[in-house]
Amino acid sequence: MGQAEQATGTEAIWFLHAGGVQLGPFTVEQVGQLITRNAVALDSYVFRVGWKDWRPIEDCAEELGLTRREGRSASTPARLDELRAVAPRASIGGRVIIHNNGNLTIGAGVNISTTGIFVETEEPIFSIGEKLKLSVKAEGMERPFNAVAKVIRYNSDKRYPVGYGLQFEVLSDRAKAAIQALVDAANAAGKPGSRDGKKVANRG
Repeated sequence: MGQAEQATGTEAIWFLHAGGVQLGPFTVEQVGQLITRNAVALDSYVFRVGWKDWRPIEDCAEELGLTRREGRSASTPARLDELRAVAPRASIGGRVIIHNNGNLTIGAGVNISTTGIFVETEEPIFSIGEKLKLSVKAEGMERPFNAVAKVIRYNSDKRYPVGYGLQFEVLSDRAKAAIQALVDAANAAGKPGSRDGKKVANRG
């Protein structure tokens, strides 16, 4: 494991996507323990703040400090394609207006799923747990959409995109369908959660 990985070993910046549910954040040690204790299937996905996209656990044995045997599953190439088809997010460009009827900021969309969005902005004016109103105009979506979301984290570490991880609480069926279409298109292109190679952060 390299020095960059060791330096973040105690940071809770790792997320898992298993059984259709996103879990985390965890430290790298906690992720390794979950895997070695068979609490998480080896065909699950893992994400670390600063990565461009989600990766199959079996591709991340070195980063997670696992042996080849622990980081290996019976997945075939066809199975990996199937797993990548359910990667939960897609990268977006475009403008996101965030407000709570008092404070307002305008940020850039980084990545999105049907459950939430990460918005890049350096204005830390909202609190964890606060409910916000969003107006999102994203590239690749025919219409802008409005939503209500809850702040689940704020990343201030400038090694990664600075901004808010937001979880949708009110989202129209039309907007959800449009977001899912973006995710499907990203998966079809083999680039879930990446945008022209730019480093992106997870929504939560």
